[in-house]
Amino acid sequence: MKLRLSAVFAFALAFAPHAAFAVTGDKAEFRKLAEDVYAFVGKRNDANALVVVTAQGVVLVDTGNNPPETRLLQNFIRSVTDQPVRYVVITQNHGDHTGGTPLFAPPANVIVHERVAKDWAAWKPYQIKSWRKRFRERSGALKDVDPIDTALSFRDGMTLHLGGKRIELIYVDDPHNPGDIAVWLPQSGVMHAGFAGYLERHPDIRPDYSHGTTAGMLKQLDALAALKPKVLVPAHGPIGGAKDLQALKDYLLLARGKVRAMMAKGQSLEAITRTFSMSEYPGWDRENHFEWLAETVHRELRGAGPQIVPIAEKEAKGTIAQLEDEGRRLRVKRDPGEDLRLRITADTDIDGAASDRSQLKVGMKLTAKYLVPEGFNAALGYDVTEMVVTP
Repeated sequence: MKLRLSAVFAFALAFAPHAAFAVTGDKAEFRKLAEDVYAFVGKRNDANALVVVTAQGVVLVDTGNNPPETRLLQNFIRSVTDQPVRYVVITQNHGDHTGGTPLFAPPANVIVHERVAKDWAAWKPYQIKSWRKRFRERSGALKDVDPIDTALSFRDGMTLHLGGKRIELIYVDDPHNPGDIAVWLPQSGVMHAGFAGYLERHPDIRPDYSHGTTAGMLKQLDALAALKPKVLVPAHGPIGGAKDLQALKDYLLLARGKVRAMMAKGQSLEAITRTFSMSEYPGWDRENHFEWLAETVHRELRGAGPQIVPIAEKEAKGTIAQLEDEGRRLRVKRDPGEDLRLRITADTDIDGAASDRSQLKVGMKLTAKYLVPEGFNAALGYDVTEMVVTP
């Protein structure tokens, strides 16, 4: 099987030997940003969401990091309005932003960029299977209709007019923009910056260009900064403002300059990725993104296309020996075989004794299908596609 590494690249990041710094609290927060506008701030840098309440229904931007968080988001919405969620806007095609969609759609309509819609169409059989299991309380509503079937898409941009609110969906065209968008509320000056919005967090830019490129992100940042938002909701991290868009632009320009200088000295890619650092930003979350950021910039500056490698799907059976980070990462004692490190993503289809990763426990037995990209060290861990768990 050959795929871009968008589904698997993060496995290496999960076990890279760098420090990480949480910049949001241990519990998700629901914050009022303006009249009828609220932010769902994910715990420990989990994905953020934006809620816009109107007299004709709610517009929800992104859907939470995993089922427990999405249910919490739903409860938060119900605490401020009796209006139903009419639209779910997806800013980026990653499971921690899309995974809660089945809790709201149908009856809500999902709005995505056409590039995301094409990806969903290609993966529809898997999505249907995964999304129907994610929220078992919705099994009746999803029996004959799936969230994918409710999706509306656009190409260049889109504006919603609902209950007196104007909501602009902004797409900045770029060859490697995978369909990432921002959401702008001109009446209140609030912006959900989508993937281009990082605050106190090193950007997750990958050599397969599944998250775009630094050049593309710089284009997005220029377009978003021109709107001068009063309040910025990043994809991950605390609430910020327009100055944080400029801070991220400065960050990317510095990163590109560092890699360019190392290339000019004739350093190899291995040497560049080994020594690259952004020490000018102490305390920022996800230092383990450095290696992939450096490699991506290296590819961009050489004019190379996205990295594409063969990926094999394998299966393993064993017992959970260790859990980290709320079940995101686990070590499995195989029977027989060496221990295996696995990563549970927001897209992992979990069945059996646990319905989501927060219910995993040491000692549980499992059968897991996972992705192995050719040429990568197996000790780093692999993304799980499907897993059946028993006590």
